[in-house]
Amino acid sequence: MKKSVLLFMFVMVLITACCFMVLQSCGDADDKADKKDDAAEEPGNDAEETPSETAAATPPPTTAEPTTEKPPIVLEEVLRWTFSEEDLIFKPTNQVENLRVEGGLLKLTSIGGDPFMQTINTNLGINASEVNFIKVKVLNHSSSARSQMFFITDEDGAWSESKSFKTDYWNTEGSDWDIIEFDTYDSEFWEGTIKQIRLDPIEGEGDVEIEYISFEKIVK
Repeated sequence: MKKSVLLFMFVMVLITACCFMVLQSCGDADDKADKKDDAAEEPGNDAEETPSETAAATPPPTTAEPTTEKPPIVLEEVLRWTFSEEDLIFKPTNQVENLRVEGGLLKLTSIGGDPFMQTINTNLGINASEVNFIKVKVLNHSSSARSQMFFITDEDGAWSESKSFKTDYWNTEGSDWDIIEFDTYDSEFWEGTIKQIRLDPIEGEGDVEIEYISFEKIVK
């Protein structure tokens, strides 16, 4: 009987010891897991974040190129025609009527689509190399917006389209005075000595007044 009791008590002690060991093992595993979680939450242990976008490289500063403005053209007047009753300068040649001087102005009436007048002097003696622009101060009472000037030289005495310049009016219908400008570079035949000039003041019917005609040279 005693032996049975002792055996029973030994078995119980053994079972108790085994249970204790199992519980101790589980506790150690939980402690390790908790330490691992704590380590993961500590700052500085996070994995380095890779930026989603690469910052664009800052471009080098650009230096603005200096702007060089062309100086204005300087002109010098070499000849000016004004008008008086004794010196009309022009004679009516085609579709021009009532050519006259009033108050220092040359006035005329165009009665067609191709009016023109020529200089009375047929040997003007103008040095072409001295004239780059011809300016006419004019009051155009017509609806025509175009004017043309022809010339003949000591080398070529025939009137032709190639020896002419054209220009446009800003103002028509007598709205305001214009200074229209003929550029002599527009014709390669403007050279030598200019003997005579023909002016087509408009390309239509109407009245025209001219205050002066200026011949100018580029000096700068």
